Amino acid sequence: MDEPTHPPPSEEVPQPIVARSRLAPVQEAYGAWAGHQLACDTCRDIDAGPCPTAARLRRAWEALAHQAVRRVVEGPR
Repeated sequence: MDEPTHPPPSEEVPQPIVARSRLAPVQEAYGAWAGHQLACDTCRDIDAGPCPTAARLRRAWEALAHQAVRRVVEGPR
């Protein structure tokens, strides 16, 4: 058969646009902590526990998360 299996997109359908925005600071901090945990040999060793860098990144993420929750609870000033 000569029928295409994937027809080209219609000109009426808008093409997706790549976002050029950043994540929220809490999300970026969590990503830094989680990414470090996955890449660090010390952190990945269950007997060694988290390294000092992971502990620092987790404290930074938790501090940002607590600030965000406080802002939501307290409302606009």
